[in-house]
Amino acid sequence: MASEHQIIALVEQLTHKVQILKGILDNGKQEIKRLEQENATLNERLKEQQSLVKELQKKQVNSEKKTPKSKDFGKLVQNNLSGTDTNAALKKQLDEYIRELERCIAHLSSLS
Repeated sequence: MASEHQIIALVEQLTHKVQILKGILDNGKQEIKRLEQENATLNERLKEQQSLVKELQKKQVNSEKKTPKSKDFGKLVQNNLSGTDTNAALKKQLDEYIRELERCIAHLSSLS
């Protein structure tokens, strides 16, 4: 049989191990709380980003609706130039339209 001294030593060892396990448990609980807070923050940021994406997609769709189709560009050029314009003026006007198209394309590309 174990002596009283040995039993006390075993109880002290068990008490020490329980204290260590309690410390590990407390650290685990703190880590869980931290991770839950981080998760909540990340979920909120995700919702904000998703909302922003939806908003940008709506703007892109709206800007695409407002942009005339390519077949309409000929009509625009024809309507904006009078019959007395020279070839140089026509070329200048077309160059301006091309630059404007490039700016529109760049703007639409920056939205996505």
